Amino acid sequence: MNARIDIPTTYQAILESLGEGIIFADADGILTIINHTAEKIRGISAANFIGRSILSIHSPASAERISKLLDGLKDGSIGQSRRVIEVKGKYFENSYYPVRKPDGPYLGTLLVSRDVTEQQRLKEENQTLRENMNLGALFDGFVGASPVMLKVFQTINIAAPLNSTILITGESGTGKELVAAAIHKSSKRCMKQMITVNCAALPENMVESELFGYGRGAFTGAVTSHRGKFEQADGSTIFLDEIGDLPANAQAKLLRVLQDKVVVRLGSEKQIHVDVRIIAATNQDLKTLVAQGRFREDLFYRLNVITIQTPPLRERCEDVIPLAEFFIGKFAQCMKKQITGISAGARALLLSHDYPGNVRELENAIERAVALSSGTDIAPQDLPADFVAANSNGDHPVQPLQTAPGGEKRDLFHARENFEQQAILDALVRTNGRKAEAAKLLNISRKTLWQKMKQVDKM
Repeated sequence: MNARIDIPTTYQAILESLGEGIIFADADGILTIINHTAEKIRGISAANFIGRSILSIHSPASAERISKLLDGLKDGSIGQSRRVIEVKGKYFENSYYPVRKPDGPYLGTLLVSRDVTEQQRLKEENQTLRENMNLGALFDGFVGASPVMLKVFQTINIAAPLNSTILITGESGTGKELVAAAIHKSSKRCMKQMITVNCAALPENMVESELFGYGRGAFTGAVTSHRGKFEQADGSTIFLDEIGDLPANAQAKLLRVLQDKVVVRLGSEKQIHVDVRIIAATNQDLKTLVAQGRFREDLFYRLNVITIQTPPLRERCEDVIPLAEFFIGKFAQCMKKQITGISAGARALLLSHDYPGNVRELENAIERAVALSSGTDIAPQDLPADFVAANSNGDHPVQPLQTAPGGEKRDLFHARENFEQQAILDALVRTNGRKAEAAKLLNISRKTLWQKMKQVDKM
């Protein structure tokens, strides 16, 4: 590596050993640092480019865009920028960061390039698989490319055309209602609207009349007959959410619908035939409810024909960032804000959170972040306080370091800490926030990783 600035031997060795391409251009856009990895990524020799404009390493077609980006980084209108590009069949994530002194003067631009070919190809393979399964248009708001989600998609693809009863299980906020909607949209009954009933929201004295209807004079105030939800769903699908909260008397009637395909309105003896497919969902363990005598065993086995379990978000970490980006696009459009990305610090926070509220919690967090963000990227301070608090006891993600006091020489003197921090952050992102795996990737112990992250927090 050649450079116009003096870099101590140790820090130069660190630069050369990094798996990321590191390029630095001074305040005038002149290249001063190009490490070996950057040479390999771009197929260039540092000796031929040091002292030239940073625009010289970009194609003429992108020169104007890069020039505007550099101007934005320099005047502060752009906090940072991240973009995935394709070079000779490989994909690289290019991140541009402004470097400043503590008192504000602009020192230059740091360009970090990471090989994301494997992640990009996996993403494309999963997208192709979903398209081949004809699921692309079915999951409006249901983003997922992780292995556990692909299993869910495959089960839906097989079960949707059938008339079998389906039981969807999973924690609150995992998207059970979206799975039900996808099944209905891909079924032969899709021409009619799916009827949705939240069993937990119905008053106990109204459950039967709402589900099965009532005849005239069935009770005080019943001056006319009323079609229940099952009659309304005739020829279509009925989605019974929170089925575990269904009262015992309604459970008995539901069992009859499943067995005989007939309903009897409250206050009537007339049997009404219904052609309804039933999809039920619960966040409770129905087997436990059966053992406790709170749910009919025969009804459980009638419902439990095909089971689909929606995984919690903590078991599909690969989907966190794609989901976050999906929600950013959704809320940025609604709020008319120019937010297009997620900063490295915010990405680390999102990846290391446990998400007890699952996808719904992530969606709410991103809505808040988009509303509060003043830049083009979501920053750590835009996220809810519990995202930071949950990572404060030795598990706090690495935050961007401030430029050390003392001017340019001291900034360069602390290059080791800056690049070490970036390596730690990159390892956390690659391992979806799993610190044991990140430590292994960095070839250090988990204790050492913890200590280094604590040191960063104190800076």
